[in-house]
Amino acid sequence: MIVKKACCYVLGLVFASTCFAQAFPSRPIKIVVPFPVGGTTDIVARMVGLRMSESIGQPVVVENRAGAGGLIGADAVAKSAPDGYTVLMHNVAFPMASLVAERANPAPFNIETDFAGVSVAIYVPFVILAHPQVQATDLRELAALLKANSSLRYNYGSTGPGSGINVLFEAFKRDAKVEISHVPYKGAA
Repeated sequence: MIVKKACCYVLGLVFASTCFAQAFPSRPIKIVVPFPVGGTTDIVARMVGLRMSESIGQPVVVENRAGAGGLIGADAVAKSAPDGYTVLMHNVAFPMASLVAERANPAPFNIETDFAGVSVAIYVPFVILAHPQVQATDLRELAALLKANSSLRYNYGSTGPGSGINVLFEAFKRDAKVEISHVPYKGAA
């Protein structure tokens, strides 16, 4: 009799768990892009979203929440329900942007505890381009040119303060001991 009751309980638990289990995903997934529409991260998110939607059989919606170097969108994802239906598509600048967030009082999120890495979607190399009349074909020659003509004003453009391009050039300035002015734009779009 005890064995019969135990079997009934076990079977009841098995059937009860299958009644409440839902297949994931059972509703649309949102990919938050913390940059303007049309930039590299947005384009990649839309490509990933399309493939993901085909693969999982659910709609995948891309939502752009630009501002503060990606912090606004990242903060929205950090504050969303941890159910897998809202994900962040950021870029290489995310760790740098999170350092800025840590200095805020109070910090809106913690990159180490509020996010978990899922995948690298794409590798995008940084390239440095100059006018064809600039007499430099590599970084070493560019540094020499900047040092030799320190009376002239040189500029570089980036997708904004704290972006990967900005950090790359600031490291170049420091290492090469040259002056070049930062001209930030509002995103890559």
